[in-house]
Amino acid sequence: MIVKNVVSSVGRKILHGGDPRMYVLRKMPKGSVCAEIGVWKGQFSRSILDVTDPKELHLVDPWAFQDEYPDRMYGGKEAKGQKDMDDIFEAVKTAFAEDEAVHVHRGSSKDVLISFEDETFDWIYVDGNHYYGYVLEDLRLSYEKIKKGG
Repeated sequence: MIVKNVVSSVGRKILHGGDPRMYVLRKMPKGSVCAEIGVWKGQFSRSILDVTDPKELHLVDPWAFQDEYPDRMYGGKEAKGQKDMDDIFEAVKTAFAEDEAVHVHRGSSKDVLISFEDETFDWIYVDGNHYYGYVLEDLRLSYEKIKKGG
């Protein structure tokens, strides 16, 4: 019943023009160490900064063109090749260059996450590759890197 009530509450916010991601961000602790898996162009990264004022925000994305996913933004729907992905990466780096809290990591979530000690992060926002196996792997790896109680 609790899950149903939360879903209904979030659903009502969406129906009334609210973004469920913003609802989640407002629940996150300020001054935390956090990561965003799947950055794309960094629009939501900016929201994370504005809403949670993190001590550290680690942005993780491969910025790699993947033509095997032609229905995805990074596989042809928007980016048409690796040059477009490189340009997006450079734009993200430039957009956050002045913010000392932001650390941009170019690589797969797996490769980047394993470089951190376990229990590094207060929370991780996972929005990388949306296919089941990738999501499951991101969640498994993220779980190891979240602090107890995070």
